[in-house]
Amino acid sequence: MAADELDAIVFRMAVESVLALPLGFTEKVAEIAIRSHGVMLFDLRVDGDMALQRIAAIRYPGNQTGVLALDKRGAMTNHCMVNGTFSRFIAPLEDWNILPLPMQARTSIAGQTSLFIGALRNAGYIPRGKP
Repeated sequence: MAADELDAIVFRMAVESVLALPLGFTEKVAEIAIRSHGVMLFDLRVDGDMALQRIAAIRYPGNQTGVLALDKRGAMTNHCMVNGTFSRFIAPLEDWNILPLPMQARTSIAGQTSLFIGALRNAGYIPRGKP
């Protein structure tokens, strides 16, 4: 079994084991990262999307990134594993996340977040929002 396949299985198992825990989205993402031996890249609020309110990413060895999305109802409805083809969308979000808080407050990432969500939707990982 390839390492990427194993990472995907461990990620899915971690997500399934954490879903029922009485934790907020950020805490669930952190717990999934711990249980699956990944590194949390970001957990961002999504502004202006009709279906999602938060999106997060966890990096795994190799070229894999686990993505989790929280819908407007507060349910973690979508999770997927993506490869390096999404790195150009992930990199600006990861870079913003490591900025000091005052710089984060002055720097908008709404556009980059929308591009990332759009790319995930175009690839079929996240369903399109409903009006």
